[in-house]
Amino acid sequence: LRGECWYCKEEGHPWFRCPTKPDWWTPWNQSQKGNGGKQPHGGANMVADPAEETSKDDRGMGNEERNAGQFYHVCDKDDSGTAVARAGEELHPLDMWVMDSGAAWTMTPRKDLLDAVRAPPISEVRSASGHAVKVAGVGRAAFRAPDGGLVVLKDVLLVPGLKANLISLRKLGQAGVSTTTNGSKTFKGLRGDRVLWDLHESRDVFRSMWQIPALIWESTKKELGEVKAGSGVQGECNAVSAAGVTVSARSGETDWETAHRRLGHVAMPLLQQLHKEEAVKGLKLSGQPNDTKCETCLLSKFTRFPFHGVAGKSKAALELVHMDLVGPFPVRGSKGERYFLTIVDDWSRLMWAYPLKQKDHAASTIRDDWLPFVERQSGHPCKSIRTDRGGEFLGGDLTAWLKKQGIEHQLTTSYTPQSNGVAERANRTILETARALLIESGLGNSMWPHAVRHATVARNRVLTKVADDMWVPLERWLGKKPPVDMLRVFGCMAVAHVPKPYRTKLGASALWCVHLGLAAESKGWLLWEPSKNVLFDSRDVKFVENIMYGKWEKQPEARVTQQLEEITMHFDLSEPADSEVTAPTASGTDEGSNEDIAADAEVNDPEQQQQEASKTPSLPKRRKQIGGGTKDWVKVKEWVNPTIYPARTRMATRKLLSSTSEGATTEQQEQAQGEDAVLFLGDDQESDDEEPAYCFYAPIQPPSMDHALAGPQRGKWLVSRDAEYNSQMENHTWDLVYLPNGKKAIQCKWLAKIKTDEKGEPSVYKSRLVAKGFQQKEKEDYKEVFAPTAKSPTLRVLLAVAAVRKWKVKQMDIVTAFLYGIVEEEVYMVQPPGYEDGTGRVCKLNKAIYGLKQAPRCWYNRLASALEGIGFRASACDESLFLMGEGESLVLLLVYVDDILLFSSSDKEIDGVQRKLTEQFKCKSLGEARYYLGMHIERDTERGWLKLHQGQYINTLAEKYSLQEEREVVTPLPSEFKLIKAAEGEGVESEDQRQFQSMVGSLLYAAVHTRPDISFAVGQLARVVQNPTEEQCGAAERVVRYLKSYPTVGVQYSASAQLSQKGIEVLKEKGEQLGEGKVFLSCFADATWASEHEDSSSVGGYICMVGGGPVSWRSKKQSETALSSVESEYMAMFHAAKEIIWLRRLLKEIGHEQTCATPLFSDSKGAIAMARNAVLHGLNKHMRIKWHWLRKEVKLGTLDPIYVKTQQQPADFLTKRLAEEPHWRCARMAGMSLN
Repeated sequence: LRGECWYCKEEGHPWFRCPTKPDWWTPWNQSQKGNGGKQPHGGANMVADPAEETSKDDRGMGNEERNAGQFYHVCDKDDSGTAVARAGEELHPLDMWVMDSGAAWTMTPRKDLLDAVRAPPISEVRSASGHAVKVAGVGRAAFRAPDGGLVVLKDVLLVPGLKANLISLRKLGQAGVSTTTNGSKTFKGLRGDRVLWDLHESRDVFRSMWQIPALIWESTKKELGEVKAGSGVQGECNAVSAAGVTVSARSGETDWETAHRRLGHVAMPLLQQLHKEEAVKGLKLSGQPNDTKCETCLLSKFTRFPFHGVAGKSKAALELVHMDLVGPFPVRGSKGERYFLTIVDDWSRLMWAYPLKQKDHAASTIRDDWLPFVERQSGHPCKSIRTDRGGEFLGGDLTAWLKKQGIEHQLTTSYTPQSNGVAERANRTILETARALLIESGLGNSMWPHAVRHATVARNRVLTKVADDMWVPLERWLGKKPPVDMLRVFGCMAVAHVPKPYRTKLGASALWCVHLGLAAESKGWLLWEPSKNVLFDSRDVKFVENIMYGKWEKQPEARVTQQLEEITMHFDLSEPADSEVTAPTASGTDEGSNEDIAADAEVNDPEQQQQEASKTPSLPKRRKQIGGGTKDWVKVKEWVNPTIYPARTRMATRKLLSSTSEGATTEQQEQAQGEDAVLFLGDDQESDDEEPAYCFYAPIQPPSMDHALAGPQRGKWLVSRDAEYNSQMENHTWDLVYLPNGKKAIQCKWLAKIKTDEKGEPSVYKSRLVAKGFQQKEKEDYKEVFAPTAKSPTLRVLLAVAAVRKWKVKQMDIVTAFLYGIVEEEVYMVQPPGYEDGTGRVCKLNKAIYGLKQAPRCWYNRLASALEGIGFRASACDESLFLMGEGESLVLLLVYVDDILLFSSSDKEIDGVQRKLTEQFKCKSLGEARYYLGMHIERDTERGWLKLHQGQYINTLAEKYSLQEEREVVTPLPSEFKLIKAAEGEGVESEDQRQFQSMVGSLLYAAVHTRPDISFAVGQLARVVQNPTEEQCGAAERVVRYLKSYPTVGVQYSASAQLSQKGIEVLKEKGEQLGEGKVFLSCFADATWASEHEDSSSVGGYICMVGGGPVSWRSKKQSETALSSVESEYMAMFHAAKEIIWLRRLLKEIGHEQTCATPLFSDSKGAIAMARNAVLHGLNKHMRIKWHWLRKEVKLGTLDPIYVKTQQQPADFLTKRLAEEPHWRCARMAGMSLN
């Protein structure tokens, strides 16, 4: 060693003491003496010799000499194109990398440590003794950093003759790697804030050299991904150009795929533009964008064709705010959330999402949580709020408060959710993103509130397109670029630090958990610990962004082999990091069951029906859950700061979060999901310009007159109220008297209602004085209260006859009808508010003011008396029907409270009646009947048909239950549906039960008026309203979806098709003349024997037809158990015969007497034989005598039982669940309009 220096070729000194050596060759313990133990400045960073100084007894070779004998030194190229190396005398383990401060190249003799080996840049290396070793190639190698990530070394020489794997600290220094030491105890390598190695003398030193375990390249391929030779590592690592080392994303750069996932699966074009324009801080991306479609995006995003319209024109923040409610979700969130409130600022398009438990929490969330926060943040007052007509936005408290604050409340047009386009688009964006997050993460659907929150946070930091402009919503709101470097992939696995007070001395200092987004109440991340089902937040977290919870749960052995990312949070304290989704702490059953679905009910007021239904929360979506379910959440320890979301509610984009599995059958998907669950590929270009093509705004209905007078239309309401008061005075409604002793005056109040035109614009501001009738005492303040109203079959019979006879049908109503009724009892009422005279007198009522219990009866008596006075007579079949004249001069008047329909063959007769009524009452003529009690009347007089349907009501129903966007179904019930009553305690929760009852009640209104095709389904559901199951709730939803699929299907009447071919043949056999204008009645009866699984009961049904369409129908579980199918069919014919008798009398009254027996069709020859004669005595002798009344009517010639094949039996769909083809065949035969 004291011979010739191999570096300068001079003798007398060793190479490491050569005066011409470069600075970076200075031995560590020499530099320590002159530099206080610190690394020398200038040149490359040096590696320190960790060994203690050699004993002075070893004078032959100092510590520096002993170290030098163990290095391979590879110098830069000489003139011959070779490198020079000195080979030590001692071998090092070839499964370790030796840290060499003198090596100009990193090299290894092991080919299995390398990847992408190619031709080397030099041909050979030489040892210090001059021995030349051939270089076989150059490639890449890797070692693992302390945090579990990988460090990739580039340009590593493959030198088969070497006896050690050498890492060139010089090369690392060129790559920006610095080294630090702590005496001879530790040696650490850093690149920025990233620790590449952290070596300790006790474990990382062999033969006085620092060593790092080597990795066989094949074992790292799965982590690093397949890459091209010479390129940087894709996925979680990124190459550093020409620097010789590759480090993971923690160096500050992120690959495109990870950024795409961190930002909630944002569209790649938006991510590219976000990066190009540097629209946010902390978004450092390496490599090129990946054009490959993200599988999660493919499975979660599809769009319908948009409503293109005009973008928002707000000039400042909070000038206009869009709001909507989404839900109920099929699975409750961890805190019981069922809905979320979406709020969008029109100017910035910043979004907020508030998960809520109940719908009625929306008002308090807006009033107490959101508005004060955003107004203070933005410095702008909120001027206008735009919502749909959901009950949560029409509540009295919210309405009054908004008006008090001077905030305009704009309403969208009914039945057009697109009118609230910005909020609807925000709902879609949030739901699509949340769905993608849940699908990718593998988390159960109970985590949807966290996915919604993370989606909102991410989308507020993504470029949003508005008309022809694009901006980042949060940047526009704050006035500066928002950071994104705190975002991490939702649902990825993470390791969180456990504070010392909450772990034992031997316990683990960290625990595995799942990332659920940014914490709402602290500067950290929200985490879920699956094993204990605990939510907490922490800032000391390491993330494994390429391993999601679903994969981790299935393959726990993969947990410890994945890279971890150590993060330091960088929050801008002036930024509302949690403003998008702030998380403040949130602030009787119908005993009867209607098993009988009959169309002979009285015509109900659809407005009242809708108002009552709107008071009940909407039915939750029942879906088969894909993924984990809701578990019991344990109380979190004190160091945990759980996120608590406010309660909330609503629906109507209201697309529901759901997912579907690839292996699910079509029928399973149909039951389990709505339209949103079907996964399609669509364009993910973000755009908020989906305003409606046209939109009209209607003001909210005032909850009281006080609220109306406190609003901007005070003048109009005062005029309206004065007009109503003057009307009361003109009608001499009361006399002012002093209250007699022993009497009590009931209270009264003013109601305010805005009537709108067909565009939703206000047309009339209507005030009405109403008595508080609930304060009345029976037998003292009132006696009789019953007042007849029109029966639904009566209405349909008259419309059917009008279609056949081509009658005129006109409509009118009576203004302030109840005020014409005379009060017979002595009733006292206080003076109307605002019109007191100060004398203390009260009103002794002369007329039946609205609200009195006897008011409807008083009005009916007054109207009946007036009609009798002008020549009308009440029908014996329906007291709401009045008749005058005969033959061509016949006039029919059907009344429902103050709504009147007039039927006659000539306009002259009708006009005459209207004139006479106008002489006694204040009337309004509405012309040809088009819309009566919630039913549309469509007519083509030239073709001779009339159609009755409830399209508007059905659309309202679908919107109310958030089903207007659901996928269509072709039958009311699924093929596998079976009605099985739940045992006590096994049904749904009470809230869901009330929602189910509301839905069934709404369906009943359609079933008894225009939709016999759902009668069986609704009858089945009505029998379990007291304790429905999840499946039955889903079945009710399906019936609404079925109606929504065909909203304008109804009943249709025509002169040309009023009889089936079978009916025509029967009447011809009887010698009947089938001329024009003849009205015929026919009936079909059917039963399904022992179809009820619990008690073997049968279901019977009938459908009576006039004018080729159904006028009366019924589907009912039979009250007695039939012992055979013949008995059940016989009982069905019995009930049909009763309806035939009533209809024949009604037709006779209106001038269309049935001159022959009415055909009663049945597909049971045995039942027909029993009806004709006392045959089969042994089979029916046990039956009650009442059933055999049917034989009497047959003998009298009232009806004629006739056999028809099952394929020609339309009543079949009233008694059983049918598949698509037979269901629609029955509908066609029953005279339903299918266009």
